Amino acid sequence: MKKNRSSNNKNQAIWLYVDLPLLPISAVITNMLTPPEEKPIAIVSLEKNAQRIVCCNQLAEHWGIEKSLSLSTALAICPELIIFSRNQQQEKQLLQQLALIAYRFSPEVLLDNQSLWLELSGCEQLFCGYKNLLKKLHQQFLLLSITANTGVGETPLAAKLLCGDMFHQNLPDYNHMQNDLMSTTLAKLPSTKKQQQHFKQLGWSTLGDLFNLPHSVISKRFTSELIDTLQLLKGQKPYTLERFKPTTEFYDDIQNPQGIYSKESLLFPMKTLLQRFCHYLMARQCLCNLLTWRFEPLIGEHQSMTIKLSDSQHSWSSLLQLSRLQLERIELPRSIEKISLFCDQFSEMPGNNFDLFGNQLKKSENTSTLIDKLNARLGIKALSRVTTEAEHFPELASTISSVTKKVSSQHQLSVTQQPLWLLSKPAPIKYYNQTLHWQKPLTIISGPERLCSNWWQSEQQRDYYLASDDQGARYWIYRESTNRQWFLHGFFA
Repeated sequence: MKKNRSSNNKNQAIWLYVDLPLLPISAVITNMLTPPEEKPIAIVSLEKNAQRIVCCNQLAEHWGIEKSLSLSTALAICPELIIFSRNQQQEKQLLQQLALIAYRFSPEVLLDNQSLWLELSGCEQLFCGYKNLLKKLHQQFLLLSITANTGVGETPLAAKLLCGDMFHQNLPDYNHMQNDLMSTTLAKLPSTKKQQQHFKQLGWSTLGDLFNLPHSVISKRFTSELIDTLQLLKGQKPYTLERFKPTTEFYDDIQNPQGIYSKESLLFPMKTLLQRFCHYLMARQCLCNLLTWRFEPLIGEHQSMTIKLSDSQHSWSSLLQLSRLQLERIELPRSIEKISLFCDQFSEMPGNNFDLFGNQLKKSENTSTLIDKLNARLGIKALSRVTTEAEHFPELASTISSVTKKVSSQHQLSVTQQPLWLLSKPAPIKYYNQTLHWQKPLTIISGPERLCSNWWQSEQQRDYYLASDDQGARYWIYRESTNRQWFLHGFFA
């Protein structure tokens, strides 16, 4: 009976192998301010005391450049060839960035030297179908100008053997995938040269020729290494590669040996770092509260810059705008060789809320954006806000604090009328001839409202009243219960 992808067992694994043939080139070019375009490019590495080609782009291949060629031979073939030394540290960083992107599409990501795997089973409903998942994943790679080829299989090794020279747009059905696997040449199977020669002597050319033999025959004829490989291919043995997991802290940097001499030139590498950072936030499903930039010169002391946010953020464009504003206020070294970005303060990403009566969420976001911009331009200490505290007495119930301080909304405020402006210190009110006097005679309109505080130490009680004078001005007054003294605490507008 024909078996298609939709009729497969729900627990059946679907592995997507992503090959990155130009990873060494991409790792070098990604951090460049002005990367070369439409030029033959090759990456060289020292092998056996000679510089040899380890990777080249398509334009270089058209000239006849290929792997393992010596540098002198390659330059003789193509004098226009642009040469870069291999940087394995940058390759590792780029692979980690791509793994972060992949982690948004699959909870299980495996890493190899120049490739990665995604386990896709169970992700179909989240992305409204595998076709949509593959499309979105491919778009993310294209945004970073990353060349990627894919293969699909029921095991990681099967997906790797089925990798072609394109990015899959759809998942193949089960029969098509099995037929392709059986017709795969044995030369792709991980094995020794001696083992490959043995295959040729037996007249075998495809995996199907090998799979047609009974297991007992294979175990007698071949080594234990080949048996292990076949078990990996059939899923009888787990693939023991590194499982990717995002770190709890973010750190990334970009180095420019030629030096960066202006603040405007810093914006491009800062944008690149922030985009990588936002991929990290999306992968971890969190928001950032504070960022730290570090600018290091070749010689001399570094300069740091901290972006403290009034509300959590995950937009690279907003973070870049705030960084740019704050960058204007600091003095930088004359030439900057290394830019780094660090963050270890995160908050959970809230769910989407829908406001039935107006767009209050958007107003809150606009307020936070304005506060962050003012902080970036004027400094964190330049702004402050009034916050409420869990106190009963009015002069203690509100304090001045930093705008970046998280405000609790759990304090219950008094339901009675209170003036907006209070005196810094309550003013005594005279009481004689059974009348209250503060510059003018006062008449009580309403009250009292009793407030108590510090009952566990020395209990204090106040009775608050609303009073007015003969011209209608309103006053907020109170009487101390202990000494029966009257005080003016605030004015109503």
